[in-house]
This record gives sequence, C-alpha cells and structure tokens, in this order.
Amino acid sequence: MTRRSLKRAHLFFTTLIVTATGLGLGLSPVEGAPSHPPRLTCDNTASTPATGTYKRVRVPAGATCYLRGATVLGNLHAKNPRSVYVIDTEVAHNIKIMGATRDVVIGNAGCRLDPHAGNNVMVTKSHNVAICQESVDNNIKVSQNDGRISLFHNKAGRNISVTKNLAYDAHPGDGTHRRIAAIRFRFNTAGNHNRVRNNAGRPVLARGNSPHVS
Repeated sequence: MTRRSLKRAHLFFTTLIVTATGLGLGLSPVEGAPSHPPRLTCDNTASTPATGTYKRVRVPAGATCYLRGATVLGNLHAKNPRSVYVIDTEVAHNIKIMGATRDVVIGNAGCRLDPHAGNNVMVTKSHNVAICQESVDNNIKVSQNDGRISLFHNKAGRNISVTKNLAYDAHPGDGTHRRIAAIRFRFNTAGNHNRVRNNAGRPVLARGNSPHVS
C-alpha cells in the first residue's frame, strides 16, 4: 500500500469512529442518556410525596404512601398499609389496595383534573375509600371495606362495582356527618354497569350516574 493510500485509510477510519461515537452506536456511552425508572417502595408523608416516574410501586404493611403528580409505568400494589393517596397520578396498569387501616384516596386534588389508570382500580378490605374523577379502561371495584365510601365523577370502560362492603365501623378521625354510613355514588359513568348492592344494608345516595345504579 502506498503512503497516500495509508493516509486515506487512516482518515476514513478516524471519520468512522467519530461519526459512530456521535450517533451513540456503542463505542462510548452517550452523555445524558435517560436511565431506567426505579421501582418505588413507598413510605412517606404528605410533605414529601413521591412525584417522579416509577417502574412500579409497592406500599409495605403499615406504611403511608403519598403519590402526587407521579407516573407509574406498571402496577401499584398495597397490602395492609395504613393509608394510600394517589393524587393526580397516572398508573399504566392496575391499582390494587387491600387492607388499608385508615384512608384510601384515589383521584385528584380538588377534583379538577382527570388522572388515569390503564386497567383496573381495586380497593378491598380497607377503611375509608374516596375515588374522585378517575378514568379507568376496565373496572373500578370497591369491596369489603368498613369506612366511609364515596365515588364521584369517575369513568370506567366496563363496570363500576361497589358491592359486599361491610357495615360502617367508626374510627377516630373519620369526621362527622349526618349520614356518615351512607355510600355516596354520584355522576359516575360506566361502559356496562354501575352496581351498588349487598353492602350490609348501608343507605346509598346516588345521583347523575350513567347507566343508572343497579
């Protein structure tokens, strides 16, 4: 190979390496590339809510979890937590909360926005439950809870079901209301059925739902 050919070959390979590095083709890390979102074990306070993007969220037994303006790419699961607050938060798959000893609040601050859950919202065997202006692709299910129960302005692609809840069991901090044991179910829209039944004889205050409550 002549000296001129060697010079051209060197120039070609130098250009190739610089171009490949600039395109991030694996010859060197790309500075500032986004990392994978973390999994969150949520145990915090209202003054320190989780606000980021997470692969999935788990709430341990006895913990209180505040999510505010967050994004969850997978599921949110809580088993035997104290309280769970999911405020202005997008959850791509399912919200499943079982055995909360205090409050479960799913929706938004002041009922102004429209948070979304990709598949289902299920709250079971907990105490107070409030679900407000939540949009769900499939189902909302509230069952076997023994505190105050309120669902306002929610939308579900299939069914909204408030069934087999227990008689109201007063806890300190529940507040006062003339009909505190009543189930409040107002302005909810379901693709198939709105069901509020078999709730230990608790009165139902229903208004503005589509279809009508069965």
